[in-house]
Amino acid sequence: MALAVHKHTILYAEDDLDDLFMIRQAFEQFDGSTQILHAGNGFEALELLNKSRTDHELPCLIILDINMPGMNGREALIRIRQSEDFKDIPVILFTTSSSELDKAFAKKWSAEFITKPLVFSELEKLAKSFITLCTSSVSERA
Repeated sequence: MALAVHKHTILYAEDDLDDLFMIRQAFEQFDGSTQILHAGNGFEALELLNKSRTDHELPCLIILDINMPGMNGREALIRIRQSEDFKDIPVILFTTSSSELDKAFAKKWSAEFITKPLVFSELEKLAKSFITLCTSSVSERA
């Protein structure tokens, strides 16, 4: 049975509630069809992914902060890429880091690497590109 993908469901793993608030604000410019599922760490992200698999509604995009308590974004990314059900979902490591090692890690595990912007207008532009990525991800799986 093929798993369905909700067109604009994005899983965002982030332990900083201020960053979560900002990303939700950035997505408000859209028609309201974007749903942000929040996980406070990698363990919670994997739990939400497993639930979405059970519900047959996988997210169209996963955004992972690198530095989180419990299971960090790196560990979560590895587990996601090792899962047959989740390995093809686009993943973005979204972080304050600009480390070349983190960039290389993202590339190795087929994830985008984006440094969090300091200006809200840039975050709004990123939100638009995330929606575009979601839409193309859904089209590829249809």
